[in-house]
Amino acid sequence: MVMTSKQKWRLGATLILMLCAQAGIAQQDENLPVLNLDEAIELSLQSESVSTALAYRASSLDSQATADGQLPDPKLKLGLANFPTDTFDRDQEAMTQLQLGVIQAFPRGDSRAIKSRMVRDKADKSRLMASDARLKARRDVSQGWLELYYWLQAEQTVTQSRGWFHKLVGVTESRYRVGSATQQDIVQAELELDRLDDRIEQTRIKQDMARAELSRWIGSNSFRPLPSELPMIKVPEISTGGAVDLKLHPLLQASDAGINASEDKVDLARQSYKPGWALDVTYGDRSGFNPDGTDRANFLSAKVLMDIPLFTNKRQDSSLAASQQELEAVRYERETLHRQIDSQLQAAQSSLRIQQRQITLYQDRLVPQSRRHSELSLRSYENNQVEFNSVVLARITELDTQLKALRMEVDRALTLTKLAYLAGEQQ
Repeated sequence: MVMTSKQKWRLGATLILMLCAQAGIAQQDENLPVLNLDEAIELSLQSESVSTALAYRASSLDSQATADGQLPDPKLKLGLANFPTDTFDRDQEAMTQLQLGVIQAFPRGDSRAIKSRMVRDKADKSRLMASDARLKARRDVSQGWLELYYWLQAEQTVTQSRGWFHKLVGVTESRYRVGSATQQDIVQAELELDRLDDRIEQTRIKQDMARAELSRWIGSNSFRPLPSELPMIKVPEISTGGAVDLKLHPLLQASDAGINASEDKVDLARQSYKPGWALDVTYGDRSGFNPDGTDRANFLSAKVLMDIPLFTNKRQDSSLAASQQELEAVRYERETLHRQIDSQLQAAQSSLRIQQRQITLYQDRLVPQSRRHSELSLRSYENNQVEFNSVVLARITELDTQLKALRMEVDRALTLTKLAYLAGEQQ
C-alpha cells in the first residue's frame, strides 16, 4: 500500500494526538485525585460566601434584638438653680440649689418587646435565606459538575468514532485500489474524519466553559479528572409527583418570617397611639442658714413627663396604614413565590417521567439497534452490497444516538438535582 503525503501526515497527526492524550491523562491521573460529585459539593459549601454572610447578618440581628428590648439609657442631670446674679453668693437666697438628677424614659406601650421580636424575625429570615443559599450551591455545583461530565464523556465517544472512521478510510482505499470504490468515497471518508475532529474540538470548548463555571464554586479543583461512571443521585421523595407540601422549603419559610416581621411592624405602629413617658428624679443641695440659725434643708423632686398623641391623622394614622399595606404586599409576594416553586416542581416532575421513558427506550432499543445497523452496513459495504453513503450515515446515526442517550442520562441527573432543591433537601 502506497500512502500519499496527506495520508501520511494525517496518520502521524492522529498518532501524536493519541499519544499526547494518553500521556496527559496518565499524568493527570497520577498527580490529581478523581473529583467525585459529593466531594465537589463539600468543597463548594466550604467556600460558599452567601450563606456565610447571611449567617453573620442573623447573628448581628440577634444581638440587635437583645439591645432593642432594653430600656433607653438614663440621662444624668447636673445643674445650678436660682443662683443670684447680683452677688453670686450661693448662701444669699434660700432657693439656690446644686441639682443632681436622673431621667429615665419608658417607650410607648409594648414597643420594646415588639421591636425586639421584629428584629428576631428578621434574624430568622436571614438564617433561612442562608439555608436556601446552601441548597442553591448544592444544586448549582451539581449541575456544573454534571455538565462537565457530559462533555468529557462526549469527547471520548466522538474520539472512539474517529477511530472507526479512520479504519473506514483504510477500507475505502483498499476497495479503491481494486476498483470497488471511487475517489469520491475516499474524499468523503476523509471529510467525515475532519468533521469529527471539529466535533472533538467543540466538545473541548464546552469543557473549558463548564470548568470555568465549576471553578466559581471549587476553584482549581475543577481541573481534576472526573470518574468515568455517572454517579447515583438520590431520588427526592417528591420526584414521583402528586401533591407536595412546600411550606418547609427554606425560601418559603424565609418569606413567612418576613411576614411575621411585617406583622410586628403593624403592632409597633399601633403602639404609637399610646403615650410615652419619663420619670425625672432630682436632688437639690442648698447651703446657708434659716432665720432661726438652722441649716437649710435639701430638696428632692420627682416628675413624670408624658408625650400625648393628640393629633394622629397625619402621623400615627399614616404610619399604621403604610405598615398594613406593606404587610399585604409581603403576603401577596409569598403567594407568588409559592406558585412559582410549585410550578417549577410540577414541570420538573413531568420532565423526569419523560426522561425516564426516553432513557429506557434508548438503552433497550435505539442504541443497540443503531450499533447493529452500523456494523451490518460496514459488512455489507465490504461485500459490495450497499453504497458508501449508507455506511457513513449509519455510523453518524450511531454516534448521534449514543450522544443523545448520554445527554438524556445527564439531563435526568440534572432534573434530580433541581428536584432536590425544590424539595428543600439538605441531603
